[in-house]
Amino acid sequence: MTKTAALPRREANKAKIRSAILDAAVTKFGEKTINSATMDEIAEEAKVSRATLFNYFPGKAEIVAGVVQQMDAFFVAQMDRFAQYDVPLAQRVEDFFRAHARDLETRWLRYRSLVGISEQGWGVDVGAPRFTRLNQAFLRLVHDAPESDRLTLAEVLNGTYIGIVHSWHFESDYPLEDRLVAAARLVMRSFQ
Repeated sequence: MTKTAALPRREANKAKIRSAILDAAVTKFGEKTINSATMDEIAEEAKVSRATLFNYFPGKAEIVAGVVQQMDAFFVAQMDRFAQYDVPLAQRVEDFFRAHARDLETRWLRYRSLVGISEQGWGVDVGAPRFTRLNQAFLRLVHDAPESDRLTLAEVLNGTYIGIVHSWHFESDYPLEDRLVAAARLVMRSFQ
């Protein structure tokens, strides 16, 4: 019985350490860039030993992949919540784009330096599975589109979203929410 009670605590502690490392990495990447931040600096920021850091993440590429997975998990969960809303399809897409833009510009602003990083070769096999996951999430968002258009619409929305977020990554004063909402309206008008 003691073993059963100890396991969740140990797993919770591992999750806490992993989260601290990822948060520290995002902080350091934002301060110094991904290439300039060192594993020692990330360990120090996370308040873990170098050995502990390497037990969780053997290299910087795995840390970046972990951060990207964390960002994607939030994105997909948010999209899945919007997919359940009983509103017209065009409104649902616009509302999701607006809400996510606001999150990126506030809660997720410190992740801005990581936009597009999976396409630059960090981590093994990150890009293709990531796009597949995002396309599947967009398919769920547009579940009530005509079946013959559903996959294309999901892919167009995914590509549009990614392109606009990449523009925001490169331009500090880019009006992300305005552009995402305008894009959602334009794409949805073209599918009506």
